[in-house]
Amino acid sequence: MKFLRQLNAQLGSRTGYAIRRVAPPARAVSKATAGASSKAAAVTSGAARVTFRPPAEPETDRLLRKPVFIISPVRSGSTLLRLLLNAHSQLHSPHELHVRRLEVRPGTTLSERAMAELDLDRADLEHLLWDRVMHRELIRVGKPVIVEKTPSNAFAYQRLAACWPDARFLFLLRHPASIARSWHEADPDKRDPDEAALDALRYMRAVERARKALPGHTVRYEELTADPEAALRGICAFLGVEWEPRMLAYGARGEDQLRKGLGDWKEKIRTGRVQPGRALPAHDEIPEPLRCISAAWGYTTAPADGRDAPRAADGGHAEVAQVWAREGSIRVAGDIHGAPPGAPPHAWQLALVLRGHPERRRTYAAPLDGVRFDVTVPLSELAPGEVELPAVWDAYLSGQDDDGGAVRLRLGRRLDGVADKKKVMVFPAQPLPAGAGTGTDVAARPYYTVKDNLSIECVPTPGEVRTRT
Repeated sequence: MKFLRQLNAQLGSRTGYAIRRVAPPARAVSKATAGASSKAAAVTSGAARVTFRPPAEPETDRLLRKPVFIISPVRSGSTLLRLLLNAHSQLHSPHELHVRRLEVRPGTTLSERAMAELDLDRADLEHLLWDRVMHRELIRVGKPVIVEKTPSNAFAYQRLAACWPDARFLFLLRHPASIARSWHEADPDKRDPDEAALDALRYMRAVERARKALPGHTVRYEELTADPEAALRGICAFLGVEWEPRMLAYGARGEDQLRKGLGDWKEKIRTGRVQPGRALPAHDEIPEPLRCISAAWGYTTAPADGRDAPRAADGGHAEVAQVWAREGSIRVAGDIHGAPPGAPPHAWQLALVLRGHPERRRTYAAPLDGVRFDVTVPLSELAPGEVELPAVWDAYLSGQDDDGGAVRLRLGRRLDGVADKKKVMVFPAQPLPAGAGTGTDVAARPYYTVKDNLSIECVPTPGEVRTRT
């Protein structure tokens, strides 16, 4: 070392150059992580840029196995989702950990050289720290799978995938305009509605980049609040764990799960049960900067001229006027609003689809008289078969446009201004006729969901008719 210093002193005085040790070459990246980083990647961390790479020996370098990351924008329901998942006996979803902000810097040149001899650079050391912190949390609670939900993870998806090549990803979406509105309401003094939309858009674009780059499972906030059981069953299947009914009762564990400033802290989440989501915004309520991402996420469609246009479901619907549940049938009458011009009146049908079993479908002719429809469903055709009770038939009206294309309209009540129809408008349950193929005593009744759609529920009898979302 003394000789090198003397040599560099002479070289520096004469040439302005010095001799430095060459940094070790970056390790090759496996094909398994090529989607996250086909070569050593660089990300911004504060004022510095950090190169990162997957572990050379994951079995040795990582304690965690198959961690799960929720990739979502702010104000998209990630705290609700993590509380529901945390109620599972095999899943631990703590408050936001922000591990990507944990940094390691060598204190001296000697410590940096010592780590280089071990083939560990700054990013490698940070990854070891992240892994240890999350593994410690998992061991502390005694569960096998950790689920992390920090929204800013969307900006670091490449590094997370490189750090844990076996990581799994859940993508949580919500209507962009609803996200922006909630982000503004969270701190109206900090950001006005326009600023909230632009700031939230940064997160949305990061989530969309992650969705395109990584495999994973996508769930929507609207699905999670409308039918939490169905949404959670899909997530459990993706994670390879059994569905547990206890997941719906996340509030039974108390408010000790919530940490102010590390996730949602508002009264709605503190109720301990899934609350209905807010109504989706009308097309003209979507801020201009959010229209492209709304189309990308399927909340609107974008025509060839580049402007967004509402989906058929947004532009028209079948408004229910009357429902009669009596004499062994369910009769529904109402009017179509926003039907496609030139739609053949004879082509309309009432369609029933058994929730969770899309192959189970019933259709009934619903010809139009002007815009009026009137259709009757016999109870004998509502037996859910071997499906576990309670079972739900979701209803909609289907027809054709003037070009013969399929049109699907939501069936429900949107125009009467009555709030909480699910509790206010209650219909009688009727027993399914003997010989309907149920194998047990079953009753059916129509009801309005939390989104004011009309569905039909089949439940065991006798007993209380259990409502669904």
